[in-house]
Amino acid sequence: MFPLFVRMTGKKVVIAGGGQIAYRRLLPLLDEGACITVISPTAIDAIVHLAEQKKIIWHARHIEPADYVDAFFIIAATNDRHVNEQIATHAAPNQLVNVASDHLVGNVHVPAFFSRGKLKIAITTGGASPILAKEIKAQLEQIFDESIAHYIEELYEQRQKRKEP
Repeated sequence: MFPLFVRMTGKKVVIAGGGQIAYRRLLPLLDEGACITVISPTAIDAIVHLAEQKKIIWHARHIEPADYVDAFFIIAATNDRHVNEQIATHAAPNQLVNVASDHLVGNVHVPAFFSRGKLKIAITTGGASPILAKEIKAQLEQIFDESIAHYIEELYEQRQKRKEP
């Protein structure tokens, strides 16, 4: 696997599934400015609330290949493994696809991660143990508390001044 951070501002994201996993995946994408459409016959209250606030689009029905033909990033997070696999199969080769039920099916794995201002830390065990990745994340969150964000911002400002002509 190749680690990569992607600017998601304005990118079209389609999420199949309206449960807790779909919700956890969409929150950081929403924070990054992605244009999110959730497609699921039912959705948890938090997803419905975001749709009512017009922060995301929710279609209360089953997903079809036409729904994600122009998506930059597709997340298959239904409770039906077969549907998730079909989504990955029908996606174009140049689309990013995360299958929540099996990281080997899609072409993108979502790591455990957190942010402290400009600092982004991601942890993955390559699917071997998501629980261990979460434990390591929790430890790192203690080491890199919120105070690091201010320090990094100062370093950023100093760097910008050095770059000025």
